[in-house]
Amino acid sequence: MKKVGFLQRLAILVLIGIVAVAMWFLETGCLIQRFLGIPCMSCGMTRAFFAFINGNFAESFSLHPMLLSVPVLALMFLFSDKLFKGKTRITAIIILVLIILGFAVNYVFNLIGL
Repeated sequence: MKKVGFLQRLAILVLIGIVAVAMWFLETGCLIQRFLGIPCMSCGMTRAFFAFINGNFAESFSLHPMLLSVPVLALMFLFSDKLFKGKTRITAIIILVLIILGFAVNYVFNLIGL
């Protein structure tokens, strides 16, 4: 199986960012919520990002408290060939699990209305 290189992973991240910004400007909202009627684990992330870059940090955190984990996930994705090998493997896995748990806890709080 062919390995996915750094530039290919970077292109994937850029494409995801372009789609998120396009969805924001087109006001499509969350496609999962639109079609399934329930919010996804990242609902509010785009609004939180725009609040963050506008300097509204409290609003950003209230919209999606896991916003600051996205750059960490992006870096982990970009450098996954180095992070998940050798001595850094356990640390990278622990960070990844903690971020996933953070998203899951936030999702449950959103579903029950907290």
